[in-house]
Amino acid sequence: MQSRISSALVAIILMFLTSATFGQMPAKSEAGPTAAPTKEMIELRQVGYAANYNLDYATARVKFEEIRKRWPQHPAGDLYLANIIWLEHLYKLRRLQTGLYQNESFYAGFEGSKENSEQGDSVEAKVDREFRALMAAAKTKALTLVNANRTDPFAKYYLGAIYSILAAYEASTARKFWSAMRNGSKGIEAHQQVLKLKPDFYDAYLSVGLYDYVIGNLPFPVKALIAMGGVRGNKERGIKQLNSILEHEADNADDARVMLIGIYQNENKPEAALAILKDFTTRYPNNFLFRLEMASVLAQLNRKEETIAAFESLIKEAGTNSPAAKSMDLIRFQYAEALVKQNQFEKAAAQFINASKETNAEPGLATMAVLRAGQVYDLAEQRDEAIAQYKMVLSRPNVYDSREQAQKGLKQPFKKA
Repeated sequence: MQSRISSALVAIILMFLTSATFGQMPAKSEAGPTAAPTKEMIELRQVGYAANYNLDYATARVKFEEIRKRWPQHPAGDLYLANIIWLEHLYKLRRLQTGLYQNESFYAGFEGSKENSEQGDSVEAKVDREFRALMAAAKTKALTLVNANRTDPFAKYYLGAIYSILAAYEASTARKFWSAMRNGSKGIEAHQQVLKLKPDFYDAYLSVGLYDYVIGNLPFPVKALIAMGGVRGNKERGIKQLNSILEHEADNADDARVMLIGIYQNENKPEAALAILKDFTTRYPNNFLFRLEMASVLAQLNRKEETIAAFESLIKEAGTNSPAAKSMDLIRFQYAEALVKQNQFEKAAAQFINASKETNAEPGLATMAVLRAGQVYDLAEQRDEAIAQYKMVLSRPNVYDSREQAQKGLKQPFKKA
């Protein structure tokens, strides 16, 4: 039962991570004392939002910094700047692909851990310092607005978004999962209050809908256990709430679409995920990550020739001066995983090895690529090559549970689940 409980907690963490992947902004304004954004603020936010989706973090920073300077008492500028700092850091760490968070290795150390002794991972000092300073400023401003008008849904919305992004940062960057759950719970509570005050505040349905879906999708024994604490969900209702954001074209409709990509894959509806991704690749042509995700969905659909063509196209593009050029390690890693699904083990191992040897390979991803190469060589029944890769993992810095997995591989051949 303990492992099932931990799995449930991990699922909830994932919800908070994805629900804060992109900045959110209400699209309406109301009369009276309110934290509702002005028309000019919304326009700046929309430009920054589009830049963010196109991986143009420099432009996004400029627009969000302007919000912070022109409206110094509002939390939006600090919140969006912090969000961009975090997202750009995840991009550099190759952690903007959803597949990473479906890998149990990412949660190594969480099982059996305790909240008061959670260590987590060290984060680049400059990134951590800037992010936390901006979030502290945003939280102070949001609380001031909430205290000034406790019936203002916009003030509560921003406060909930702050807690949600803190949760996402702790889970994805610092791997402090207990802290992520604590902040995430506060974010959900705030957005539930928003909907009580203003039921048509569709932006708030992003976190609330995901909460419903994730809790409703848990195994029955886990749902029964957490229901005793008043935690309940319904996955059908959650999906409906997310789709209501699209139906009303709320400000964070694209964020909801990103969430639905993952949900549709989980619900074995890859065609629905593919339709959203095709739309994204048209509207955000500079974001190669959407095309990379689309290639992975094609693999899930077992459309082999299209899968290979999609990955080869990305590799060809990476040879030019494009954003993909700096993420060749990630492209090859995902390509290798797709080849594993096709049982092309030798080709997959070669791509994993190539990923680890890329000039700009992110060290953590490179270690995982070496580990996966060993495991895939085992699947290809090339034991000597597998052992060589496992030994190489042991000579590299430990990432998640990479050394533990390598030691297991040295004792006995890896088997595909």
